[in-house]
Amino acid sequence: MNKAALSILTATLLLSLQGCGNRLWEDTKETTSDTFNYVFDTTPTARTFHDAASVPIIELNDRAADVLYSNVAGNELTDDSAVFVSPFTNQNDPGDKSVFGPTMAQQISDRLVQQGVRITEGVPNATDFTYTSGVGPADYEKASGLMGSSRDLPSRSAKLVGSYVIADQYVYMTARIIRLVDSTVVSAHNWTLPITDSVREMLPQLSAKDEGLVPTVKTSFND
Repeated sequence: MNKAALSILTATLLLSLQGCGNRLWEDTKETTSDTFNYVFDTTPTARTFHDAASVPIIELNDRAADVLYSNVAGNELTDDSAVFVSPFTNQNDPGDKSVFGPTMAQQISDRLVQQGVRITEGVPNATDFTYTSGVGPADYEKASGLMGSSRDLPSRSAKLVGSYVIADQYVYMTARIIRLVDSTVVSAHNWTLPITDSVREMLPQLSAKDEGLVPTVKTSFND
C-alpha cells in the first residue's frame, strides 16, 4: 500500500471516530435530564433571583384577606361591625419590633376595607366586649338561621390578629378575626410567603443571620 492510500485511509478513520464521538455527546445531552429524574425522582428546587424577587407578596396577602372575608360575609359580622387591627407578631420572638408585622396587618386590613369591612382605628371600648342591654347570645343564634335578620340586632365588634414564623425559605403566616363579645374566632386562615429581598428588608434578623455565616471552604493559603 503506497503512502497516498495510507494517508487517505487514516484521514477517513479519524473522521469516522470524530463523528462517533459527537454522536455520543449529543445522545448524552438528550438523555441527561431524563436520567437525573429517573435516578433521583426529583426536580431542582432552587429558583433564580429574578423569579424570587418578582413574587407578588401583596397579592398573596390579598388572597388571604379574601378568604378571611368569605367567612364573615354572612351573619357572623355585619357591615356595621367595627373590626380593630393589631400588628402581626413573631411567634418565636414576641419582642420583634421589625416593620414586617405591622406591614402585613396593614395589607390584610386594607384588602378587607376594599371588601366592605369596617376597619376601625384605635382600641376597642369596654362596650365592645359586652352585649347590649336586653340582648344576649340566644338572640343572635336564633337570628342566624334567618337571612338578614341579624342586621336588626346591635352589631358586634371584632379584632384582626395575626402572627408569623420565620423558616428557611418561607414565612408562615396566620390570621384570625375574633369577635370581642365572646372571644369567638369567626374566621381564620394560614398561608406562606416566600423569603424575597423585600421580605428580608422588613426582617433585619434575616440579614444578620446571613452575615453570621462562616465559609466552609478555605479562602486563603495562610495558616
